[in-house]
Amino acid sequence: MHDTAKQPLTAVPGDAALHMTLDSLGLEPDRLDFYQLLLSCTGEEAAEEKRRHALHFRMQGYGRASFIASLEALPAPLLRFPLWRTELERLPGALPRDALLASVHGELGQPPGSFLQTVGWKTAQADIWQSLLALALSQAHPADAALMRQLTDVLRVGYFLRLLDGRLGTLAGQAECRAALVAQLVLPQAIVGAPR
Repeated sequence: MHDTAKQPLTAVPGDAALHMTLDSLGLEPDRLDFYQLLLSCTGEEAAEEKRRHALHFRMQGYGRASFIASLEALPAPLLRFPLWRTELERLPGALPRDALLASVHGELGQPPGSFLQTVGWKTAQADIWQSLLALALSQAHPADAALMRQLTDVLRVGYFLRLLDGRLGTLAGQAECRAALVAQLVLPQAIVGAPR
């Protein structure tokens, strides 16, 4: 399994297909309440203020955003996404696009484009991304790293579906599919600081 915890969560994207950013995930910044709160933290005490907000968010959420403390808090079929990501990554050889679309349709119960437009996915994706911000700012327990890997894998599947649906270009072959399924999460440096 790809170990997200050992990768930097901030970086300057080189090959865009290898990185998941706010834009490439299709997130709307003005609808991310916790993210907007963090952006409002400025000045000498900003880092500590963000950490306090992150700890509070983990317990009570903020505005429309909820902290995802476990995969079980996610709606179906998102609970299965980390395992599905591994299965997709291990597919032998390159599947024709139609076969891949049929397989994804069977797993989701609908075409990827339809799934990506559902309120359930849009809400969960926003909550997951903001939860990863909170975790990056406030990691306190060993279990946090495991949760970060799981939540990142859910985002990876969504990112893969966006590529498969043609929203960010196309998946030209097996290498591109695998690259999307192990894409690195890039959180805004303005929030979590520069890579260490």
